[in-house]
Amino acid sequence: MKRNLLLLGIVLFSYQSYSWDLSGIAGARSNAMGNCSVSFNDFWSIQNNPAGMSNYQFCSVGLSYENRFYMKELSLYNAAFVMPVKIGTFGLSFNRFGFENYNENKLGLAYARDFGPYLKMGLKLDYLWFKFSDEYAKRRTATFELGLQSNITDDLCIGVFIFNPINVKLKTTNNERVPVIFRFGFMYNVTKDFLVTSEVEYNSNSTLDYRFGLEYNTFNDFYIRVGVHTNPATASFGVGYTLSRVVIDVSVTMNQHTGVSFQSSLIFKIKEPNL
Repeated sequence: MKRNLLLLGIVLFSYQSYSWDLSGIAGARSNAMGNCSVSFNDFWSIQNNPAGMSNYQFCSVGLSYENRFYMKELSLYNAAFVMPVKIGTFGLSFNRFGFENYNENKLGLAYARDFGPYLKMGLKLDYLWFKFSDEYAKRRTATFELGLQSNITDDLCIGVFIFNPINVKLKTTNNERVPVIFRFGFMYNVTKDFLVTSEVEYNSNSTLDYRFGLEYNTFNDFYIRVGVHTNPATASFGVGYTLSRVVIDVSVTMNQHTGVSFQSSLIFKIKEPNL
């Protein structure tokens, strides 16, 4: 246990982008594309930019798991439920990072609506709690996140996302704050089978992160993806496959200092849309 705590402390100290980041990217699709997500319109938009849920057509549940650097103490778990209705799209999500003696948790309730081809909006209310060990009290707080998307053309979408714009504090002796996170980016469909995406993320606890990703639909809904991002410098790749109502994605990321991480995600479409 002492070894695990020491390793956890070293990683969190060295890579601030992984610490206290309860708005981390969910879903192996985005993970494989350099963590690009802000302009996507898919299931995991509930975690990455709630505005992207507005055009999601399936009542679905999803699970995502990331093992960072072969250390179970740095595992990231995501679960979500998305339900489109006539007045918009609702979603419920839960995220957990860490292990028994240190973990970060987020429970979120989201709503998104499409206001035409040029404006999609999403709002998510979050309840956060942190556990350090049995000797320390849990830290709890609440915040919210906002997202916007616009389809400039049929092939070009831009997105904006902000997490914790009110910069809430935790009840600690040094009044530590939950980070403010801002993302801006675009997604461009070069052809119906090939897309390019890029974005930049600002984290008030870290430095700017520049991201770039590619996705190619080879055949029969089988996808190949690659990406990079700069903070920390990481390369990634992955694949995805859609089989009837089930979507399976896997990804691998590689960093020269910390090694390899794996992420997998599964989406099950409970109900087809009413056409």
